[in-house]
Amino acid sequence: MADIAGDIENRPKELWDFPNYGCLPDRPFEIDLESAAGEFLAQDIFDLDGTQPIESKMLGLSNKFFKGQPVIEVNPSEEAIDFYRERGDTFQMINVIVCCHSFEERGGKLYGLPYHISLRPAQKRGKPSSVGVDWIKNMDLSRVLEGRPHYMGYNPFSDAFGLYAVGSVPINENICSDTIGLVYNTYFLASKHDKKDICDPGMCTSLLGKSGALLADYRKFRFSRYFTDFKTTEPVKIWGCDSPIELFLLQAMSQLDLNPKIQTLIFPDGSTFPSLQSMWEGGLRTRKLAKIITETDFFFKEEKIAVFCDSVAHHTSDDAMAKDSAIDQKLAKLGIRSIRISGTDIMSSPIECARKIRELVDETV
Repeated sequence: MADIAGDIENRPKELWDFPNYGCLPDRPFEIDLESAAGEFLAQDIFDLDGTQPIESKMLGLSNKFFKGQPVIEVNPSEEAIDFYRERGDTFQMINVIVCCHSFEERGGKLYGLPYHISLRPAQKRGKPSSVGVDWIKNMDLSRVLEGRPHYMGYNPFSDAFGLYAVGSVPINENICSDTIGLVYNTYFLASKHDKKDICDPGMCTSLLGKSGALLADYRKFRFSRYFTDFKTTEPVKIWGCDSPIELFLLQAMSQLDLNPKIQTLIFPDGSTFPSLQSMWEGGLRTRKLAKIITETDFFFKEEKIAVFCDSVAHHTSDDAMAKDSAIDQKLAKLGIRSIRISGTDIMSSPIECARKIRELVDETV
């Protein structure tokens, strides 16, 4: 795929032998976001459609109700359109993009397994573009995902992508399946929204419990990630792998039926959370990230095994190795075993690295 802008370069050769590596499956599949990223994040992203953010003022303008509560539909009401026009809003079209590392069949259905979720704005001449109120009024926002829009040659670790397209993805053995950026949801960000008037999505707040501190954490995250205007077209990561070597190892582990959680937070009391969002589910914890022992690249919860992918650039200095050793010792006191795999070894043979992890996992069974 060297001729496709946005490809992940220097792929280990043995990966090309994996099923559906060089192209997407030739049959329909669903994205299993909840199993990978957790219920909270899946629900949070599900709510990102139509015009955003939902403000209390919009609820007051609604003329539709369900069980006595105002309903906001994907397409804004005439009253909301008039409000946006009077306020002078324009709208950035923002896509929620999911990339899958591999595919798995369950119960006769095929599922794409995500490794990365990011946000990317629509662009024009290399800059984020906006549309006006009349465009929003005349467009049926409930149909923006028809035709399954996607990015071909989408590299989530850089600002590169080859082509934005709508329609079925052609079976092309020159386009790796992990660089097809699937548009999971789309929303239109109002330029003059009132930060203090933003409503919380009901499903997510019900998962938070009754902690005011947790709600404050969540609101801060949600505003900074979802509702901040894009100044450049550089995507914003929401969840997932941080580097190609992590992706390559994950793909190899998947072939050996190893399914760790991605980017797990580990705290001094031994509690672990597979994402920042999962910390909030059920009102479990609110803490500054500085309080964690570490964030693992991959984590096997039942076997208590932490996997780290150590790049040459960040893990070979004396200071870095001393820091890594101190982390390993803290984890050992919690009964968590660490395995560190160098980027060089992953690039040489990700499947051999995955076998080492498989052996360690099997020792605990």
